[in-house]
Parts: sequence; C-alpha cells; structure tokens
Amino acid sequence: MRRVHLYCFGTSVLVLMLFGCASVEKQYQNAVDSRNENKIRKFIQSHPESPLIMDAAVVLDTVKYESAIADTGTAALEEFLRKYPTNPLAPQASQELARRIRDRELEILRAQLREEKTPDLLIELADIHLNREEYEDADSLYNEAIIMEPNLASAHTGLAMVYLERGMTVEADEEIDLALDLSPANPRVQFAAGEYYKRIGRPDLAINAFQRVLNNDFDNVEAHLQLGIIYLDAGQNKNAVYEFRQVQTLDPTNVPSLYYLGVAYADQGDAVTAIRYLDDYLRAPHSEEDVENIDKARSLVEQLKAGRGDTISGGGRVVADPNNPQPQTQPKPDRKPQGQNRNPTGFGRNPWFRGGARGGAVGARSSR
Repeated sequence: MRRVHLYCFGTSVLVLMLFGCASVEKQYQNAVDSRNENKIRKFIQSHPESPLIMDAAVVLDTVKYESAIADTGTAALEEFLRKYPTNPLAPQASQELARRIRDRELEILRAQLREEKTPDLLIELADIHLNREEYEDADSLYNEAIIMEPNLASAHTGLAMVYLERGMTVEADEEIDLALDLSPANPRVQFAAGEYYKRIGRPDLAINAFQRVLNNDFDNVEAHLQLGIIYLDAGQNKNAVYEFRQVQTLDPTNVPSLYYLGVAYADQGDAVTAIRYLDDYLRAPHSEEDVENIDKARSLVEQLKAGRGDTISGGGRVVADPNNPQPQTQPKPDRKPQGQNRNPTGFGRNPWFRGGARGGAVGARSSR
C-alpha cells in the first residue's frame, strides 16, 4: 500500500512538472504571438529561469523595431535609436531613418523648384540624386544649373563626381580642374577636390587639398576625418590619430572617428586603447554611413581580445612577440602615390574600413 502511495505521489509530481513546462511554453507563445512589448517583457520578468527568455528577448528587440518602423514619419525611429542604440536592428533603423529624411528633403526641394527654378536649388537636388546613386538625374540637374550660371564651381565639382562614378575619368578631371580654376581659394572647392583625388587614388593631392581646407577652416570636422582616413590607409598612424583626435575635440559626438581611432591604435599594437574606442563605437548610435563598419568593429575586437595577429590596416600587421607580451608592429612598406585608378568604387586598401563617405563633394558642396 505504501508503495502505491509513493508511486502516486511521484506520478503527481511528474504531471505537475510537465504541466508547468507546458504552461510556461504556452505563456511564451501567447506573449510572442501578441507582438506586444509589455506582454513579452512581463513573460521575461515572470520566468527569469526559463530557457525561453533568450528567445523572448530576441522577439522583443524585433517588436520594438516593428513598432518604430510602422510610423510613417521619423519621430518614432529617432526615439527608437535614442532608447535602444544597441538593439541588433538599430543599423536597419538608421538606414530607414536616413532614407525617410532624404525623401522628405527631396519633396521639399521639388516643391521649391516648382515655384522658382534657381541654380542653387538645382544643385541641391542634384546632390541628393548623386547620393542616391541616381547618376543620370544628377548629371541632368548639374548641367541645367551650369547652363543657367556657367561659372558655378559647385555644379562642376558635383558633375566631376557623377563622371567619376560613371567611369568617365577624363571628363571628371576636366570638371574638377575647371572648378579649381573658378574658385581656387574656396575651402569647399578644395574639400570637393580632396574627396575627388582620394577617390581616384591620389593621396598626395588629396592631402594637399584637405590641408588647404584646414588652413582656412581648422574647425572643419569632416576635413580632419577624411585626412585621418587617408593617413590611416597610408600607414601613417600617428598622423591619423592626431586627425581623429581633432575630430573628437571639435565634435565629441562624432561616431566614425571612434572606429578609426580603434583601428589606428590596433595598428600600433595598443590593443587596450583600441578595444576601448571600438567598444565606444559599438555602443554609440549609428547612421547609415556607419553600418558597413559595425561587423568589422566586432570582428576586430574579438581578434584583439584573442591576441591574434591578423591584418589591421593597410600600413602594417600586428604580430605577437613570444618574448614580449606587448604586440609589435611590423615595418610598413614605402608607399608611392598611385596614378589614376580607372575603378572609382573605392580608395582605401585597409580591410577594416571603407575609404570614407562616398561623394564628399556633395557633403561639403563648393560655394559660388
């Protein structure tokens, strides 16, 4: 009789355990199916020991993103990025936010052009089409502005970038030379020239152009950033660090410079400082331009923490010295300025970063 009681008791416990598991799974499924943030959070808080909370957390991140993107405006996405900068879907949110902002700017410009067509508005609209890689539209608008005002340097720098993207290097050279002839002392024209020379693989001319920008406007954050990228790609890490530090001094909220500082210090063998900057970069909110480097930053942090000796930048390789725990940097080969590159798709040789923002002639458009 006693054995029967024990058997019944054990069976009851097993049934209760199975019922409890089934109940938790049912609560999880109900919470997930609801696509409701509060219900999913309540499940996570109510079952901290359940293995399902990891899956619930992933679903919660997705639901937050879905809620933000469902709003057709920009406010919800901006709030999402402000509240959840480390959400795995934050890069997609940044891209969508940037797209919506550009679309709104495009609508405003088109409305203004319908009221009054001016060279400046045509160029501004052309710049947007250039950034969207709509080269035929950009080409047409820049040329229309030039017809209205032939000596407008900003139209010629924009047209040079269009020609460069379309592989028309001879025409691109003519347009950038014309822009410099029209306004040689203008910092914005020099900036556009610097970006152009960087894109065609002439770092010597690009450095000169960006330095001229800084001679006239030392607080130009983007010029420091682009100059730092050129130095980093050439293996001149001390110069690169100086420029990126200037960026941080002038604009402490600048996110890309954190990444490039991490790369530069990694190249110098200073893993501790590199990881600190890269961690700061990964925690920061990202714009569409940063998305390409996020996975590279994570990979580089993992390699630095593991003490690997993989290539960090175009200038050298961090290697482990068996007799010295501090990594050393191998000597960097001499680099001569390259000639024109018929492939305009990129400048940098550094596997850890893309060579700066595309279309810098647009980002700092030359003035009249």
